[in-house]
Amino acid sequence: MNSKSFLHFEIGFYRLKRRLLQEFLKPYNLKVFEGLLVTMVAARPGCSQGDIINYVMADEASVARGLRNLEDQELIVRHEDPNNHRKKLVYPTVQATKIYQALNNFLDNWDKVIFKDLNAQELQTLDELVLRVENDLKKVDYRQLIAELTKTSKK
Repeated sequence: MNSKSFLHFEIGFYRLKRRLLQEFLKPYNLKVFEGLLVTMVAARPGCSQGDIINYVMADEASVARGLRNLEDQELIVRHEDPNNHRKKLVYPTVQATKIYQALNNFLDNWDKVIFKDLNAQELQTLDELVLRVENDLKKVDYRQLIAELTKTSKK
């Protein structure tokens, strides 16, 4: 794979999508990171804060602060895990679920725009490839990966 062309694609894709998400989330008074947290919680009601940290690959303080903001806006609720009293399980409110559904509709329309020149077979192939990469990403311990990549790049 030509990593430079993928890097250019990735940067352009990310920057455009982030900008669109900023505009979409503005009326809800949410930042992109908080929108990501709403998405995670609405897609996986009852997930733990640790699950969220691993999924969004962010530090504990950022996730805790984001969840606290969402709780203050009454978009999530946290309940004690009955099996582990130190663990909090996170659930979306009705409003968060509505935002999540609206965001999914928005992203479906985004997909129609950026993938308009791909046929059904190409879309299926792309979907399968992205799913494989996503599954590999779920296996990555990002803290360990950063340490390894930092160490090898210094040689």
